Amino acid sequence: MWSLATGKSERVNGLKAQGYFGGTFDPIHNGHLSVANQLLVSLGLDTLWLMPAGTPWQREPQVNKDHRLAMIQLTLAQYPHFKVDEREIHRLGPTYTIDSLTEIRHEQGSQVPIWFIVGADSFINFPTWRNWQSLFDLAHIAIACRPQFDLKTETLSTPLRVALEERLENEPKTITSPAGKVSIIPIIESPISATTIRALIQRQEDVQSLVPSPVYTYISQHHLYQ
Repeated sequence: MWSLATGKSERVNGLKAQGYFGGTFDPIHNGHLSVANQLLVSLGLDTLWLMPAGTPWQREPQVNKDHRLAMIQLTLAQYPHFKVDEREIHRLGPTYTIDSLTEIRHEQGSQVPIWFIVGADSFINFPTWRNWQSLFDLAHIAIACRPQFDLKTETLSTPLRVALEERLENEPKTITSPAGKVSIIPIIESPISATTIRALIQRQEDVQSLVPSPVYTYISQHHLYQ
């Protein structure tokens, strides 16, 4: 959980950094929570918002948004520094990060440091995202990177490689500006994945150790992923 000794959220300008961690969370599981805890400390966040996708343009979730949101809400009741941002899950039609970050920046104000968190695989595909270069005007980008994944050696498009080189910051906790930096955050990889959990449930195998207890109960009660 959150550690005041290692994860101070107060910047020198007095503004508390906010982080946004998107995904389908289909379902939310212990691996998500492990990564979220690491990001909370590494970025020095006051709050980490989980932002479930409603109708992501790249992949259709397996269960509907109401079930996914309910499982997140049940889970986060135990984590005071985690909150859920429901904007994308309630948005009609495809959801785009540029739209969400534009709204978030307007709500948070022009000076609050905002971190948008993506996996290294997603960052490589940034040029396929709508108005991707404008994302840097709205937030800092935190790249959650597995230890064996050397992002610097990946084949990046020239515009993305230039953006990474110009914006790279190795000490994210010291950043007081509202947006524009990129930090690579090493993450201890969890062997748990939503894909694996769904497959186990379909085979009628037990997943109780892989998901939070309220999520396990909810999945069982609603016969999800069967």
